[in-house]
Amino acid sequence: MLRLFSFAAMLALAVTGLQAQTADLVFFTDDGTKFTLLIDGDVKNSTPATRVVATGIRNESPVVIVRFEDASIPQLKKPGYFPLGMEYTVMITTNKKGERVLRSTGEAALGTAAKSEPEKPKPTTFVEDQPVMTTGATTTTTTNTQGVQQTVAVGGVQQVTTVVVEEEEGMGTGTGENVNINMGVNGVGINMNVSVTDPTMTTTTTRTTTTTTTTGGTTATTTVKPADVGGRPAPAPAPVKEPDVYRMPGYSGKIGCPWPMNPSEFADVKKSIEAKSFEDTKKTLAKQIAGDRCLTVDQVKDIMALFSFEDTKLEFAKFAYDHTYDLSNYYKVSDSFTFDSSMDDLNEYIRTR
Repeated sequence: MLRLFSFAAMLALAVTGLQAQTADLVFFTDDGTKFTLLIDGDVKNSTPATRVVATGIRNESPVVIVRFEDASIPQLKKPGYFPLGMEYTVMITTNKKGERVLRSTGEAALGTAAKSEPEKPKPTTFVEDQPVMTTGATTTTTTNTQGVQQTVAVGGVQQVTTVVVEEEEGMGTGTGENVNINMGVNGVGINMNVSVTDPTMTTTTTRTTTTTTTTGGTTATTTVKPADVGGRPAPAPAPVKEPDVYRMPGYSGKIGCPWPMNPSEFADVKKSIEAKSFEDTKKTLAKQIAGDRCLTVDQVKDIMALFSFEDTKLEFAKFAYDHTYDLSNYYKVSDSFTFDSSMDDLNEYIRTR
């Protein structure tokens, strides 16, 4: 019996350890585009979707392929780096060049984000029901010097609408003004038009509508004032257009990409690369990050300083050239090499671009 218990305990520990050696991946598009996800060639969803959860991933550096339902959008194929034992959320978005890229948005304990449902989209349109005339409605209209008051009583619900007309007169060639009242209560539609004409005066009218609704002893009052003279809505302010390309102070040379990483984001990136133990792992993560972002020459040099081998530095310098903002400063990368032959190799590579 003791042996059987010991075997069961060891088996439970082994299963727990095995579960910890996996990762879960949650991919989603920020614009609602549907896609199919493949991890190391394994299809994770049979029909295209806007959000796909892949569980039980045992390779921490899998090849991720995203095939969009819209065949006109090129598929994405990227090597990833996801240390086992966690769940990672990745957003599929569009960069400033109009290209689809993968952006890591967070990580959590296994099974956390994968179980959560995405927020349901809010409705963008609303169609109001057409008013229906109700039998038994009582309407009372009162006109005085201050305006027009409309009282409607339907099934115990009383609504009083008062339209106050303020006039400003001036000399003119003969114009008129109309007061139009539209309202509905519990399906009852009311439309009334009052026309006033003065052949020698020009009248500018401002209307303020106050609606009071009484239901079972409860009273609610709503006052609506015009947004502009004549009832026209005030024009919305023109949006402030942001510049399309970052302007580096004191730099006027060739630009390779529009917006380099800010210092805070780069500090996090550098810390993540530096935390890896193996040179190949650092190189893979550095390429993955540089491929989706824009760097400055100084940031390229800082990443190269994290590598121990000359070949790795040269390989990353070639890769990062197409993802660097201040290309005219790329000669500064030579400071990161130990041998002149590495700089000659890089210069030859750049000349062929």
